[in-house]
Amino acid sequence: MSDQSKGLSFALLATLGGGLYAIPYRLSLETVAPLTVIWGVFLWALLFSLPGAWLARNQTKYSWKIGRITLLISLAGLLGNYSICQALNLASPTMLILLSRSEIIIAMLLSWLFLKEIITARVWVAVVFIIAGIIVMKLNILSFELNEWSAIIWAITTAFSFAVMQVLTKSIIHEINPQVLNVSRLALALVILWSLEEVRSGVAVLEFIEWQWLALAAFCGPFVGRVSYTYALRYLTISKTVIVGSFSPVVSLIFELLVFGTLINGYEAFGGTIMLAGILWVFLPGLRRSVKLVK
Repeated sequence: MSDQSKGLSFALLATLGGGLYAIPYRLSLETVAPLTVIWGVFLWALLFSLPGAWLARNQTKYSWKIGRITLLISLAGLLGNYSICQALNLASPTMLILLSRSEIIIAMLLSWLFLKEIITARVWVAVVFIIAGIIVMKLNILSFELNEWSAIIWAITTAFSFAVMQVLTKSIIHEINPQVLNVSRLALALVILWSLEEVRSGVAVLEFIEWQWLALAAFCGPFVGRVSYTYALRYLTISKTVIVGSFSPVVSLIFELLVFGTLINGYEAFGGTIMLAGILWVFLPGLRRSVKLVK
C-alpha cells in the first residue's frame, strides 16, 4: 500500500470517528450525568491507549515542565468534554460537530499568540467566515438573549478547549511520546473527577448498556478519531488531512438521522457550510501545491 493510500485510509478513519463519537455520547447523556459520562469515556480511552503507551514508555523525558503542561492539557480536556455534554443536551450532534471544526482556526490563532507562529491573511478571513456562519445559524430566531446562544457557546468552548490542548501539546511534543502524553492526561483527569462524590456514586450505578455507549464514544472520539488523524499527518499534508476530515459533519448527519430521526434546520446547515468553506479556503493553497508536486 502506498503512503498516499495509507494516509487516506487514516484520514477516512479520523473522519468516521470524528463524526460518529457524538452519537453514543448523546445516548449516554439520556440516562447518565455529564461528569459521570466524562469519567466513563476517559476510562475507556485510557484502556484503549495503554498498549501503545506501554510500548513507547521509554521515548519520554520526564520533567516538572512536562508535568505542569500535562496537567493543563488534562484540565483543558475536562473542560472540552464537559462542554460537549452541555452542547449535546441543548443541540443536535451534527451542530456540535460543525461548530467544533472551528478548533482548527482557533488553534492557529493561539499558536500565533503564544508560540509566535506566523499566520496568513487567509486565517483572518476564515475567522470572519466562522462568525458569519454562526450568525446565519441563528437567523431564524436571532436575538441577544444568552439562553438562545447557549448551545453555540458550549460548542465553541469545546473547540477552544481542544485548540488549547493542541497548542499545549505542541509545546512539549518533542519531549514526550504522543501516546504516553495521552495516557498521562487521561489518568490525571480520572483522578480529578474521582474526587467528586457525584462521579463516584454515578459510576457505581452504571448499567451494562451505558458502559457500552461510553466505550463506543471513547473508541470513536479520543481513540480512533484523534489517533488516526495523527497518523494521517505522517503520510498526507495538513491540507489534505483537514479537507478529508471536514466531511465528519456529514457522517454525524447521517447517523443522527438513523438513530434519532432528527436533522438540523436549513439555517444551521447553511451557516455550517459557510464555516466549513472558510476553514477549507485556508488550506486550499497547500492542497494545490501538493497536487503540483505529484504531477
